[in-house]
Amino acid sequence: MNYAMVQRLILKDWYLQRWAIIGSLAGTLAGLGIVATGSKVAFLLGLIVLLMVVISLGAHMATATIVTERKEQTLPFVMTLPISYREYTASKIWGNLLIFLVPWLTMVLGSFFLLLYDPKTYGLIPYTAIMATEILMTTCLILGTALITESQGWTVAAIMAGNVAVNLIGYLVAHIPGIAKGMWGATIQWSTAATVTLVAEFATITLLLGGTFLVQSRKKDFL
Repeated sequence: MNYAMVQRLILKDWYLQRWAIIGSLAGTLAGLGIVATGSKVAFLLGLIVLLMVVISLGAHMATATIVTERKEQTLPFVMTLPISYREYTASKIWGNLLIFLVPWLTMVLGSFFLLLYDPKTYGLIPYTAIMATEILMTTCLILGTALITESQGWTVAAIMAGNVAVNLIGYLVAHIPGIAKGMWGATIQWSTAATVTLVAEFATITLLLGGTFLVQSRKKDFL
């Protein structure tokens, strides 16, 4: 593994996407600030802002750093460097995930802080953890699709499927008896259902990233 070249490619994406990173971080902090004002309307508005900003960054990164590189013929130049397709894939997976984790971790830690600040919202913590992981899972789906297909059409389809999945899974999880029962309580009720759901999400993330790396490793050329 040419770690030096992988690191350079990651840093290149960080530099080119620096304004997107700063903008998403500002949007995430703004969303948390709106939620912190306390009213029900502000909570819903802040939640919409948070979801929109974090999900949009994941979709933007896959499009800008992978699909656009293919469309603008940057990929052939990159592959003239002393780097294999496996190393190129590693740089894209790590680069995209590290950038995405900046607003994602800010959202998760900020949400937990706000929920723990008011004892009446303790019950929402398991649901929040599950939905935050679902957003990470959706980003991995978009990233894997963009890397394997290098197609704008398939990437857009993955973005749309991911957005639908966030809403659908959010609805389904909120209606799982073991989770729904404690959602509006004043204590943290971490049920077996919550643990199983979270483990299933992380297993899916592992499969998505591992499958992407495996498929990419078997490619013989980039044309």
